[in-house]
Amino acid sequence: MKKFVIIISLFALSISQLTAQNYNELFFVFLNNNPDKEKISESEVATLQAKHLKNIEKLAEEGKILTAGPFEGGGGMFIISAKDRFQAWDYLETDPAIKANRFNIEVLPYEIWSGELGSPKKPYNMVNYQFIRLISNPNFQGDENNLIHDNRIFMGELMRDNEEVLIYGFFSEYNDGMVVINGSKEFAEQLIKEHGSIKAGQLTYEIKTLYVAKGSFVNTLH
Repeated sequence: MKKFVIIISLFALSISQLTAQNYNELFFVFLNNNPDKEKISESEVATLQAKHLKNIEKLAEEGKILTAGPFEGGGGMFIISAKDRFQAWDYLETDPAIKANRFNIEVLPYEIWSGELGSPKKPYNMVNYQFIRLISNPNFQGDENNLIHDNRIFMGELMRDNEEVLIYGFFSEYNDGMVVINGSKEFAEQLIKEHGSIKAGQLTYEIKTLYVAKGSFVNTLH
C-alpha cells in the first residue's frame, strides 16, 4: 500500500473548468494497463512519468482535462472537455506515455446524470474513492428500455439517500456508466448490488479504488 500511495500521489490531479463544460462535450477516458508495453528501465519509466504528469497539468490548465486520477493496481482515468471525439484524441496524443503505448485507451462519450464535477483547489487533499464501472451484458435478452427507466430512478434515490454516492454518469444510451462512492469497496458493492440491471443480468460491474483530489465529484442532493 505504501508503494501505491507514492506512485499515485505523483499521478493524481483534478481540476474542473466549468466554462469549458458549458460549451463542449464530455469524454471519459480509461487508461488501461497495456500488458504488451515495451520493457524499459526504471529511470526511463520515471522520466516518462514526469513528462506524462507535466502534460496532464498543462491540459488541465487549458481546461481540456477536467478530472484525472490513477486506479489502484495501475492505469487511470481522465474526464476531457472537447468538441468531439477527434479533438479528445488530439489532446490525448500530446501525452508522452500514451504515445509510448504504455496504456490501452478507451474514449467514451460521457453524460452526467446526477451529481457534478467539483473544483478542488491547491493544495489538493488526496483521497481514495471507489469507482464502479457498469458494463452491459451483450447477451442479455430482456427488456432493456424498462430497466433503463427504472435504474435512472434507482440511482436518483440512491444518491438522495446516501451522501457517500457522489456522482453517476453513463457512456451510452443503455446503462453502461460509472458511479463514484466515498467509502469502502464492501460498502460500494453492497449498494450497487441492488441495481436493477445487475439483478436482472443486463449489467455487470467492476470496482476499483480511485485516488483523486477530495471534492472532484459532488453529490448535489446533499
